[in-house]
Amino acid sequence: MDTKLLEARVNDLFSLCEKHCQMKFSPFLDGGEAAFLKEEFYIPYGYNTMFFGGYDGAEREILGVFPQWQEASQDDFPLTVIRFDVPSFRKITHRDYLGTVMSLGIDRNKTGDILVDENGAYVILNSDIAEYVQRNVNKIANVGVKTSIVTDFLPPKPKMKAKMCVCASLRLDAVVSAAFNISRGVTEKIIAGGGVKVNHREVTDRSKATVIGDLISVKNYGRFILKDTGNNTRKGRLHITVEKFL
Repeated sequence: MDTKLLEARVNDLFSLCEKHCQMKFSPFLDGGEAAFLKEEFYIPYGYNTMFFGGYDGAEREILGVFPQWQEASQDDFPLTVIRFDVPSFRKITHRDYLGTVMSLGIDRNKTGDILVDENGAYVILNSDIAEYVQRNVNKIANVGVKTSIVTDFLPPKPKMKAKMCVCASLRLDAVVSAAFNISRGVTEKIIAGGGVKVNHREVTDRSKATVIGDLISVKNYGRFILKDTGNNTRKGRLHITVEKFL
């Protein structure tokens, strides 16, 4: 991630908002970009801002910049949700949906989260391309699909499975090793190689302390949330509970 370029793009939003006295919106930001802006970017005085990706907890979000006199509102974001319904006997993946939308010549930064369930998927898009996508997608992975624009969107709950395990401490390497039952040596290599993200940001320090609520993603293994910690074992190890995304 080029943070200097990202900061320059966001500063342009504030300049345009001031120049035109109108709300302005970024393209979709991935989780790492949004996290960087929330944690490290200085918001200039005299504006209202909001991050929103179509629902609470969205990974890909848009930054909205509003004049000081205008209250930031989710209703103002230029987002549309499209529903793809597929036959129940076919299982179509996140990659299939994304690939189909990208094949229309659409940039990734115009698409938000893709939420897959048993009967299809919800795809969040910039409103200016929603009708184009709806008209031009009738097959995904060679399967006929029905498309519709959703006016009252309720995101499906992700499927998760709780796992109780024991680790030496709340260090990142210890927690990842316990969550996926892999050796500390392998875990250290994955972390050093940039394969682990905490709350969407890459972490290469294996000794980083994790806290309850952290979302941890491990390349080729999956994602989980550190849900809870318990008492120590007799040998001084720590009971933890993680919730793994299925």
